[in-house]
Amino acid sequence: MKKEIIVAVDGSSYSDHAIDYIIKLFAKQEHYHFHFCSWVTASNSVMPSVADSKNSLIPDSGQSKKEVTARRYLNKIQRQLIQAEFDPERFQTSIEPSGYNIGGSILHTAEKELPDAIVLGRRGLHGVAEMLMGSVSAAIFKKCHNTPLWIIDGEIEHKDILVPVDGSPASLMAVDHLAHILEGRKDIRIYLFHCSSLFSKKVQCNPERFYDRWDKGWCDTHLSGTDCLFLGPRELLLQAGIPDSNIITLAEKSGIEESHGIIKEAQAQKCGTVVMGRRGIGIAKGLFGGVSDRAIKQVQNLALWIV
Repeated sequence: MKKEIIVAVDGSSYSDHAIDYIIKLFAKQEHYHFHFCSWVTASNSVMPSVADSKNSLIPDSGQSKKEVTARRYLNKIQRQLIQAEFDPERFQTSIEPSGYNIGGSILHTAEKELPDAIVLGRRGLHGVAEMLMGSVSAAIFKKCHNTPLWIIDGEIEHKDILVPVDGSPASLMAVDHLAHILEGRKDIRIYLFHCSSLFSKKVQCNPERFYDRWDKGWCDTHLSGTDCLFLGPRELLLQAGIPDSNIITLAEKSGIEESHGIIKEAQAQKCGTVVMGRRGIGIAKGLFGGVSDRAIKQVQNLALWIV
């Protein structure tokens, strides 16, 4: 099945990391199609850019100069992809106009195209710059609840994937997204992992919570019993054609805080990607916020898929 993915690029080293990640995971996989898009502002912001001007698509002045710079970078991406044996029919590039709210423009494009995912290279901000300007990836993370978001932080060395599971609908939807994306893939190992904390509630299997998404019989069979955290996710991956030998169930662990344990386990297993479910808007996230909210602040040299 064809997968459509939007990749937001801006000419920075962070975009380069995202391109490298895509080449590593999808170069010779014919079912993946990518739209590499650069959003160009119509005029300069009243506040200075936090990005290194030598490493960004946003030059000092002139709309035409911005477009020329953007096109030059998109052409560079095309050459990289072709060199990596990407079929030219599997990708397109475009320059889109934007106001000062780049994040809003990216989400607007996603609403029109309805992709399977949005890919962003994360740009680190610190101190006053973060307070004044914020971060495009952080702004999109806050508002993007309808499309899976892949945030690439740094250089990703490994292809294998860690999936935290906790028996929630959000967790199983994350596995469902991964199963859709990796349908039929036999070259990537997937590690299923549960991490509890001192403050987390004991997980209880409740297949009734999933009846609106999956068949009742399927839920009763695969989302109940002593191994319910892992049976359902494993079955979704198997149904997507992923070999059983490529699905590894890790021993459960506990710690002070889940997100730290998840990131630590991904590093220990040499996984380059963590796939996490995210609770919907308006659902209480507890005293310390959601696990995905905390994880996004900790990832380094990892890809984090938020579903």
